[in-house]
Amino acid sequence: MDLLDLNRAAIDLNVTLYGKLEPHHYDLRTPCAGWTVRDLLQHQVDATLKFDAGARGTARAPQAGDDLVAAYVAASERVTEAFRADGVLDEPREFPGFGTRPGRDLVAAHFVDNLVHAWDLAKAVGFDATLDEEMALAAYKMARHYPSTPEVRGPGAAFGLPVDVPEDAPLTDRLVGLLGRKPDWS
Repeated sequence: MDLLDLNRAAIDLNVTLYGKLEPHHYDLRTPCAGWTVRDLLQHQVDATLKFDAGARGTARAPQAGDDLVAAYVAASERVTEAFRADGVLDEPREFPGFGTRPGRDLVAAHFVDNLVHAWDLAKAVGFDATLDEEMALAAYKMARHYPSTPEVRGPGAAFGLPVDVPEDAPLTDRLVGLLGRKPDWS
């Protein structure tokens, strides 16, 4: 899969998972410190709207209503359209919180964020959290290049500090460990 297809596949995975939620799931804890499933979904809506604005070079669009699943779907459609516009992958775009970067970097970061948050959601709710091997490998290769700076990793940053995971562990475990999650979280 190319980068745009990987990003869309991660979005679709989240949409499928969110479609399985029941009302009591929203208050469950997630592997994201201090976040419930509701907080995770709100983060995904907010982040996706920020990535959309960065790709379009516009102000952030407002959230579409109180239904967080519908808002995530709407934001995801917008960002998919924005990422697929001519030239976006190669032209400089505003990377939310990190300045101007090639559009390809925005798409890659959105993909990794969405894929790992699908794992977070699956773990929180008790669904199978094993990620698709092709998507996990692509995300792992991208995330290995994330810097270990306070803005990127650690308390209050986009990702936690890496967690030790054996080199022979399943790829999903290595990916989430790289991004600060304990693969055996429950």
